[in-house]
Amino acid sequence: MLPLTKLHAEEEGFLVNGELMIVAEVDALEVIDQLDGSEESSPGNESMKVNGFQVLPSQVESVRLIFERHPDIASEFRAKNQYLRKACMNFLLSIVETLCQPLQELSNEDLVEADIALTYLKDARFNVDWLEKKLDQVRDKKEKELTCLAKLQETGETLLILKQKCTDLDALMETEMAELSATRTPLSFDDVV
Repeated sequence: MLPLTKLHAEEEGFLVNGELMIVAEVDALEVIDQLDGSEESSPGNESMKVNGFQVLPSQVESVRLIFERHPDIASEFRAKNQYLRKACMNFLLSIVETLCQPLQELSNEDLVEADIALTYLKDARFNVDWLEKKLDQVRDKKEKELTCLAKLQETGETLLILKQKCTDLDALMETEMAELSATRTPLSFDDVV
């Protein structure tokens, strides 16, 4: 909003030949390529378009592979807003990256968050049944890992108890052997006479 006093001041340069002249400078935060090509980038733009989605150059190969293996993934997705499209693609890539982590680095909370993100994608009409199956597989593996860890811990505790019993039995055996040895020692002439 410009003050009215400045708007009418010819010396300020707003009136030119009796007509209102407005000069505006615009700084662009991000330029999004509007071309319909499958993979395009624009000068000064750090993102590239793959199948209508703006992605970082580091994500291009992953996104291309996803569309090759699951060409119908976004066939029912209708969002036109590039920010929403980008957010959905980031959700998708984040879930894939999460599922690629080693199980020991993956917490149950991570899997819950991945499930929430997957639900968001399904609500946005992404066809992600294949990803849901993978999430279920990883969840089952994580459950099996936790079961195995619990059994290993239990076995380790049992082993410690058994080792302690073995140590105790060893000491008892040594005592009994010493007693047996003392019992078997024949009496000497001096002991008898």
